[in-house]
Amino acid sequence: MILPKELYDLYSIPMIAKFMATIDGDGNTNLAFIASINTWEEKSDFIIFGEFLMWKSLENLKRNKKVGTLAMTADLAFGAVNGDFNDDFTNTGPIFDKIAYDEMFRYNSYTKIRKSGTIAIREYVMPRQIGKLSIVSDMFQAKGKRKKLEGKDGVNIPLTVKKKFDLMQAVKAVSFMADGKEYPTIVPVMSIFPIDGKSLVFKSSGYNEELKGLKNGQHVAVMVLTMDPIAYQVKGRVDSFDGSYGKIIIEEAFSSSPPLAGEKIA
Repeated sequence: MILPKELYDLYSIPMIAKFMATIDGDGNTNLAFIASINTWEEKSDFIIFGEFLMWKSLENLKRNKKVGTLAMTADLAFGAVNGDFNDDFTNTGPIFDKIAYDEMFRYNSYTKIRKSGTIAIREYVMPRQIGKLSIVSDMFQAKGKRKKLEGKDGVNIPLTVKKKFDLMQAVKAVSFMADGKEYPTIVPVMSIFPIDGKSLVFKSSGYNEELKGLKNGQHVAVMVLTMDPIAYQVKGRVDSFDGSYGKIIIEEAFSSSPPLAGEKIA
């Protein structure tokens, strides 16, 4: 499947939020910030990425080649490309060179990629735009539900993680396996905020209508990426979702940034 021009342009932008979701042995998703996701050439039927800070993703790719990806700009335009990892890691050749010699990786000894790989495109979501006013409106509405959704379940996450999820100026995304879908779904959910240290409230919106397919009890992975950039991932279960509002009871939390990238912190 050829990558449409609009998505080619979006995925070619450097230094924007790019995520990859993989599937673990239990059929649940892991969500990672993979800055190296990039395009190859116009009208290519694959996208490329570099192996860098993606230990859990690598484990999952050994068992299941199906991945979801999402790219999102600072102006809040986003699109998604899903496909199959071609199991073609290499540390030589033009694709490896394109990523390895990118300014983001070239001049920093701590951010060098080990290998490059490609993802065959199977499906995509054309770019959408999130309205800034809708983010503000969603924030007040979601936060207004926090008291009603308080509960005792969940694990306590560190205060620093809770503070990141409380930021309005941060990219927040959710991944999950939607009913009847082969590939992980990733959608931005800017209206996710802490209820307390053990759960998050969220609101579905017009730009992420895929959320309406979530079911209570369903496993989700949630990523927050700040402007620093600092990233954390929490995993948990959907609860009390009525199609518009719901909460995520946190079961695990992970650092997704150096020096503790991939380390479980709760």
